[in-house]
Amino acid sequence: MRISLISLILVLLTGCSSLRGSLSTGAIIGGSLGAMSGMVFSPNKESRNGNALIFGALGAGAGALLANYLYTSDPENRDLKQMMIPDDPLKKKSEEVPLFDFTPELQNIKPELSFKPVKKYEVPIEKLPDELKGKVKKQYLLEYETEAKTIQYQGKTIEISPFKAYEHVYEE
Repeated sequence: MRISLISLILVLLTGCSSLRGSLSTGAIIGGSLGAMSGMVFSPNKESRNGNALIFGALGAGAGALLANYLYTSDPENRDLKQMMIPDDPLKKKSEEVPLFDFTPELQNIKPELSFKPVKKYEVPIEKLPDELKGKVKKQYLLEYETEAKTIQYQGKTIEISPFKAYEHVYEE
């Protein structure tokens, strides 16, 4: 009897991969422990069934709440931002890049630079096994290029030479 009970508890404690399974397992374990506690700690024989029922229900609720908390706080059960499919990275809106933060007198300059996409490199780490194809996003390195630009700022002429910029993205 004890071996089968211990085996059942060990099987239930191994966890589940879904929220529904975790809640069910938590409620079953909590209800079982609550009902056993209600029977064991009952003050007399007449109140054993009532105490088992009340403490079993309380234990089931507490077990389900604990299972919910443990499931939602596990980082493996959250979506990862970098794995989300982004919009087309070649058509991204331009963002301000602080190019002149190295000197205080030029910090307010925000030149209008346009990055034109030049090349897209696939990041070759290793070939995926067949069972993962279509489930994992591919990684790419995007190469951008700017044109030379001359800026007049407070009586100064600033020449920005053409340069390249690289972006690491995940795609389908």
